[in-house]
Amino acid sequence: MNQIVFILCFMTLIICSLTCLFSCGILICIIHHLYYNRLQQEDRIIIIHCINIYSLVSAYIGLLAVINIQSVLGNLYGYDFNSSWCIFSEYLISILISSLYWAFVNQTLFRLGRVVYPTIRWLQSYRLYIILPLIELISSCILMSLVVFLHNVVYSPENYYCFVPFTRVFSELWLALHSYGSQIGVLLFIYIRITIFLRRQTNTPTLVVKQRQDRDLLIIRRILIIVALLISLGIPGIVFLVKSFITNTDDLLTFPFVFFFISISMIGVCISTIIFTPQLKMIVVKIIQHNRVTPLNDGLFGSIATRQ
Repeated sequence: MNQIVFILCFMTLIICSLTCLFSCGILICIIHHLYYNRLQQEDRIIIIHCINIYSLVSAYIGLLAVINIQSVLGNLYGYDFNSSWCIFSEYLISILISSLYWAFVNQTLFRLGRVVYPTIRWLQSYRLYIILPLIELISSCILMSLVVFLHNVVYSPENYYCFVPFTRVFSELWLALHSYGSQIGVLLFIYIRITIFLRRQTNTPTLVVKQRQDRDLLIIRRILIIVALLISLGIPGIVFLVKSFITNTDDLLTFPFVFFFISISMIGVCISTIIFTPQLKMIVVKIIQHNRVTPLNDGLFGSIATRQ
């Protein structure tokens, strides 16, 4: 059993490390593009959303890598990582995943303002989407502190990291509600509101307005696909939660499996965000084309110089 745990943690560590490097690289490219280019208001807001998402993914997956390093070292050398940092890391993970889901809510909120409430200017304000993530982060810190206050974060000497046991039903339900339950509810509400609005329009909009509305609805559907990806890869955790609730025991393989599927889901978030965001996709394509063209030019000039 310990060998299986070690293999899962080691694989998760590799995936987390690669994903963290990838997301940090994308984040640097986005910030560089935002700083050195004059963008329209809509493009600037979309880029801000991408910065928020990749910042949270980098922090979350980096912390997950640290936790799995502890598990690998614990399995190899028997180190004890029971400390205040261990408890804080579990607290911080809950905050980061909650803020990540809120980042997708912010994207749909921007689309809601464009489609349903175009006259409410503050819903399309650049500053709103800078301040809003900070407010959500602070609120997540306050809400998640209840679990720490109840002393429901415990250290597992078998896994060598801290977690909230599935047998602590209240804390698990609290985390589930405020980590992604509330956010998914808001996402679905916004999507339904926009869909109903478009179907109830009596006046036929102009072609340009109709195309913009269809594009906004398509983007919201893509956001829901990304969120569905995150939820679907959390199904193994739900299975273990039900099993632990029935047997009133925590399986040793629970969190290694959960962390492994979470690491895969973060890869999906990073890649799908690029694919589903035209502005971000354009930045990445430019970087790839630049890297392909530059060596070709160098080789061409070198061959000309040789012939001379």
